[in-house]
Amino acid sequence: MLHKTLRALICCLLCVGPFAAHSDDSTNNGPNSSDSPAAAAAPLQTGELVWRDPSCFFFVLKVNENYALFEFLGGPSPMVGNVFEGKLNAFGTRKIENKTEGKPTMVYSEAFDLPKSLMDKKIPRQCKRKKEFQELAG
Repeated sequence: MLHKTLRALICCLLCVGPFAAHSDDSTNNGPNSSDSPAAAAAPLQTGELVWRDPSCFFFVLKVNENYALFEFLGGPSPMVGNVFEGKLNAFGTRKIENKTEGKPTMVYSEAFDLPKSLMDKKIPRQCKRKKEFQELAG
């Protein structure tokens, strides 16, 4: 548990600065502007939270017909049924938008674009509610 807490703290310290500097204001014509080619090249995906385990801070989003596994790092506590938007099909630490809460959530992407049968194997063993994901339909 201490290892995960330290990792989350380090990720937050390393990532808060760049995310805090990002502006979603469309009148900003800087490199983070929504009019920039980089912003246009990164399409946003939408996913619904179908499983979470607060004992290990992991949750699974259903994105189209596949699944993505995230580790929760900060923001409002994700709940089953919440809808998220952002770059959901890539590895690493990032900020995604909890559309249900209307607030950003910091996450680390562990796995993405996997069918349910493979996602079963990606959920860490220490997650006490892993069996609940295996019992989900779909």
